[in-house]
Amino acid sequence: MHARFRAGTFNRINAVLREDEDRTDFVREAVEREIERRTKEAKSSGAGENR
Repeated sequence: MHARFRAGTFNRINAVLREDEDRTDFVREAVEREIERRTKEAKSSGAGENR
C-alpha cells in the first residue's frame, strides 16, 4: 500500500517520533488507534451493524 501525505507531514511526524521509533512505527500505531476509535464509535452509535 502506498499512501500520499500532505506537504510537511513527514517533518511533523519526525518532530514527535519517540526514541527508536521510525515513521513506519508511527503510522502503524496511528492507524491501529484510529481503527479502534472508529470501532468503538460504531458500536456506541449502532452504525456498521449491516456490514
